Amino acid sequence: MPNDTNSGYCLCVKFLTVLTKDKECPPPAESTAPKAGDGTEHDGVIYLQPFFKPDTNHTNGGPLKNDLSKNSHSITNQNVTVIPEHSSRPDYTLILKIFPPIAAFLVITAIVAFIVIRKLRICSRQRTRKKGPMIKACEDLKLLDRLNVVNKNPSYFYHVSGLSGKPIEVRSIPIEQICIQDVVGEGAFGQVFKGLMYADENREHFTRIAVKVLKEGVSTEARDDFEREVEIMSAFEHDNILKLLGIVTPASGDTPYMIFEYMVHGDLAQLLRRNDPSIAMSNSDFRLSKSNLIDIATQIANGMTYLNSQHFVHRDLATRNCLVGEGLAVKISDFGMARDIYTCDYYRIGGSRMLPVRWMSPESVKWGRFTTESDIWAFGVVLWEIHSYGRQPYYGHSNEEVIRFLDEGILLQRPDECPSTVYHVMLGCWKTDPKERLPFSKIYKYLNDYSAEVSRSAQLQLNGNDSETEHPT
Repeated sequence: MPNDTNSGYCLCVKFLTVLTKDKECPPPAESTAPKAGDGTEHDGVIYLQPFFKPDTNHTNGGPLKNDLSKNSHSITNQNVTVIPEHSSRPDYTLILKIFPPIAAFLVITAIVAFIVIRKLRICSRQRTRKKGPMIKACEDLKLLDRLNVVNKNPSYFYHVSGLSGKPIEVRSIPIEQICIQDVVGEGAFGQVFKGLMYADENREHFTRIAVKVLKEGVSTEARDDFEREVEIMSAFEHDNILKLLGIVTPASGDTPYMIFEYMVHGDLAQLLRRNDPSIAMSNSDFRLSKSNLIDIATQIANGMTYLNSQHFVHRDLATRNCLVGEGLAVKISDFGMARDIYTCDYYRIGGSRMLPVRWMSPESVKWGRFTTESDIWAFGVVLWEIHSYGRQPYYGHSNEEVIRFLDEGILLQRPDECPSTVYHVMLGCWKTDPKERLPFSKIYKYLNDYSAEVSRSAQLQLNGNDSETEHPT
């Protein structure tokens, strides 16, 4: 070791021993060597100017240690350089450089995979719609929950699963066979005429018909509804559903005329009002009996059971859309002009098309859900109309009040002289939970059984009166 005072000595701070020539820290010779880190801020090597003359006989240990402890107060006055040992801690620099690119790559890959999978699903759904029916029957007819096209739909919503799937051919009737007579209904968008359809050129045999015609200059929406009604009505074949006989295409190329069977008594709403016992009307064709009212309701229930079996949802069931023919035969229709003629029965909600809120279920008013269950609710209102002789539901209240009544669960009251059996059917149609409402099949059975019972009672009463007449006391 040099003895120059300017020469430096390397001490190991960890053990306070003199470094070897290889600059390594030798272990202390005695157990009294200071512990690592004692009296220093960092473990390492201290270079310091000598403040005493070292004794070459000193060993790595006691004397040197004592000298250092005696003169430790002067260490702070020396030039001290700390050389840290190599850290044994892991180096995170490489990890920090690699992790962000990998994370970004994984995120981008996940996003791309999500987009690709979503597009594949959309394409698959589109292919399924093109190949199959518009809506599957297993969806339990909750059609508008998924399509949400309340403002675009006609009054019937169509599902072809119950049919053969083949295009339906509508009979085209030559215009020469049609003779249009009097107007029986008119509105802003069209007219309904009474007329004749001749069987041959001689015009000896004919059938009474009703002709539905759109006015000139109507909206595209009205034309679309008209044409769709042709398509839908041509699929019906039932005694209690109005029959479409065919269409007539005018030479001008305008919207075709729809030709229906003629119903001599017109719509049920007007027939009921003409027979209201509280209003004496001399021009009434005849008087409806209690058994007639039950029979009318039973026929409508039968027609709705058929529509349900064919997976149709009729969003506008009301007495105004039921027509009455010979022998009090009742047929459900949507003559279209009903929405136009009975404007007071409809209400515009939030800019949508006119809706019959007084016949609508709470879920239809709130969320625009039109299902078989909402048709069942409307049928309950039809029963109320029949037994109140065509009065407007919630008469005396505004449409806004009716909406509030539906929200609060306020129901129509039992009409005067309405049989309790019929009113219990009404209540079964007006359950708040749609799943708890009576299905049309049960409604038809209840009313059909009750109608038969009423007819038997009436017949027995009639026979009893005849017996009293033949054998007076």
